[in-house]
Amino acid sequence: MDLDLFLEKKYAPYILLILIALIVYALIYSFGGEFSLGAHNWYNNYSRQAYSWLHGRLDIPYDRQYMEIAFFGDRMYISFPPFPSIFLLPFVIIYGYSTPDQAIALGLSLVSMIYAYKIALHFLKNKKTAMFFALFLILGTNYLHISLWGAVWYLAQNMAFTFLLISIYYALTDNKRHSFISLFALCASMGCRPFNALYLPIILFLILKREEANIKTFAKNIFIYAIPAILLGGFYMWLNYTRFGSIFEFGHNFLPEFTLDPYGQFHSSRVLRNMSMMFFGVDISYPLRHGFPYEGRTTFAFWLASPIFISFVVYQVVYWRKYTGKTVDDFLIKIVPVLVFLHIFAFSLHRTLGGRQFGSRYIADSLPIVYFGLLMMVAKISQGVKPPEALPVEPDDEIIEEVEEEHENEITLSEAEEGENESLEPEAEPLPIPITRHIIYNAAPMLFGALINFHGTVMFFLFYFPFYY
Repeated sequence: MDLDLFLEKKYAPYILLILIALIVYALIYSFGGEFSLGAHNWYNNYSRQAYSWLHGRLDIPYDRQYMEIAFFGDRMYISFPPFPSIFLLPFVIIYGYSTPDQAIALGLSLVSMIYAYKIALHFLKNKKTAMFFALFLILGTNYLHISLWGAVWYLAQNMAFTFLLISIYYALTDNKRHSFISLFALCASMGCRPFNALYLPIILFLILKREEANIKTFAKNIFIYAIPAILLGGFYMWLNYTRFGSIFEFGHNFLPEFTLDPYGQFHSSRVLRNMSMMFFGVDISYPLRHGFPYEGRTTFAFWLASPIFISFVVYQVVYWRKYTGKTVDDFLIKIVPVLVFLHIFAFSLHRTLGGRQFGSRYIADSLPIVYFGLLMMVAKISQGVKPPEALPVEPDDEIIEEVEEEHENEITLSEAEEGENESLEPEAEPLPIPITRHIIYNAAPMLFGALINFHGTVMFFLFYFPFYY
């Protein structure tokens, strides 16, 4: 069957993308022996918290040290941001706390694939190219490793990743009512990974661009759009205050590993060490050999595990040299790397960079925004740069007389002078680049990312399968 003809069908790209993802996931799952998608994960903190809520209590009645329990007063609490527990409530009603965590993780990754494609299609208007970039994000980065596990740390990142993509997409559409969904989805993402709040300005600017309203009208509209998100955020704050006495504290600061550390959870003394690992660690076998210890290095350079960062930097250089402008889109392209760096810097303050991971797992939180910025640049470069239109000038009698006088006294230029004149002509504006050409430009990093993450994830299945199952 002709691929172009097949892709003309409405749902064909989605079916093909999901099929590709399922084949890759099935190959990885095949190394898991008795692995079952229907099984729950022993690190199911969120379903246990939801179970306690349904039984009328905010704490949990038992201590499971491996679950990172926060001790406050004489009670024990789940120490992670609460949105995943809200999301899992329907599953807990059906399954108790033995929720099918692996299947839920897989479902989230497929939803991420769909929205990654929808965002790419919005910018690129070409189904093949949009499919390529969606596969780049989902299978060619270390999100692949994160998306397969139902354990508490990975499920939260997976959910934050999915909802951030949803937020971006609904901020891009032409329907103003989608602002409700966009802001709510961002709040949901923040309820999984709080540092995702850094990307609120991007969502607001996208909504402002769509509104085409003055600031006063926009401020009024955005408050209305944000009501569902405010209600969700209000629940977060109530839950935090009721349990820990602060609207901003969800429990992590009361984990023994942080209360026993004289520097606490975040401290500037860790920046240099953590930055060096995240940017310059090149030993990709280290996390496989050393696993989960908090002390010592358990990660390697994020751009090795997620080469989409390399593409992003290369496109930034090309964009700044030839394509930069002063539109809202240009502003967003410029602000993305600033916010991503702030995100990385925030993680560099943390006591740990996570364990049992492939690449810098924390930095995967920024992948949806990096993806968004990359697609904006691809679209901009594909369109080229339009020359500025000449401004109308009112005729001036004196100028006309001077020009006529010069014309009467004009002499023929010599060939040398003509050559010199030609050398002074302005450089030609950059020409548009065919959208499909970008598949070729990004094929190498995409394939490298897919192969290295497939290999790393299979190794984790072989070495650490009992830990996750």
